[in-house]
Order: sequence, then structure tokens, then C-alpha cells
Amino acid sequence: MGVLDARPDELEALLSQPAEPLGPELTGPFKVLSVSRRGADAIRCEVTACRLVSVDPEDPALRDVSVPLPVAGWIELHGDGSVAASSMAEPGRGELQEARTFARDLIEQGSVRGLSDRSRRPLSGRPTHELHTDAAGRRVIRRIGYNLR
Repeated sequence: MGVLDARPDELEALLSQPAEPLGPELTGPFKVLSVSRRGADAIRCEVTACRLVSVDPEDPALRDVSVPLPVAGWIELHGDGSVAASSMAEPGRGELQEARTFARDLIEQGSVRGLSDRSRRPLSGRPTHELHTDAAGRRVIRRIGYNLR
């Protein structure tokens, strides 16, 4: 697919394909906020995506389990869809801590299907998240629903 005249939803689908990874810690969903031309054969997309954050780098059981943290940035694409350049925001220390605390709380409450063996108490209701292994083999906690009490 040529990207120079692609719609934002087509660009989002292209960016979500694992054929051209933007880094081992970057994942979708990608949201294209705006598109601008860069010369005759490239475009620049302002986007949001997610940076994968290890739940607990010190705990061997959770070191390879990640939680997605929303970030913004830009990606330049050649006309053939290949990545020319990109820059995505790095989360601050407070954002990293908040994401890790949130994920550990979910796990301790038993709200993550696939990690219920690490729960401190039985879940009241159904799980709101599950451990998902993506196409790149990364283990990511993803929301599957809500538990309204």
C-alpha cells in the first residue's frame, strides 16, 4: 500500500503490523492524530501509541510481563510504508512508577487472568484484564472488560 495518500485509519493499520517494528517496547493501538507531507516521497504522522513497561524488573516472575503506557510522538514514513524516522516520548519516572503500581495492584487483587496464582485474595467478580502474548512473543497485560460493583 502506498502511504502518501492513505487515510489515517489505513496508516493506523499499517503501523500496527509487526513487519516494521518501531522498537521492542512500542506497541499499539496506534492512533494517527495528523499527517503532513515531507517532500515528494514521505509523510510525517503525529501519533499516540503505547510503550511497554516491565511490571517489576526485580521480580523474575514479573520481569517479562509488561503493561502498556500511552505515549505520543511522530513517525515519518517513506512512500512504500517503511519507517524513515521516529521519535516517541519517554515516560517520566513518576509515570513508570504509577503504571507499575497499577499493574501490581491488579495482579494482587486477582484481576489479571493468567496471573491469578500471584493474587493475595480471591477475586470478587470477573477478571478485568488478562495476560496476552502478542505476535512478537511479549507478555502484556491487556484490559478485557470492567468489573462494576
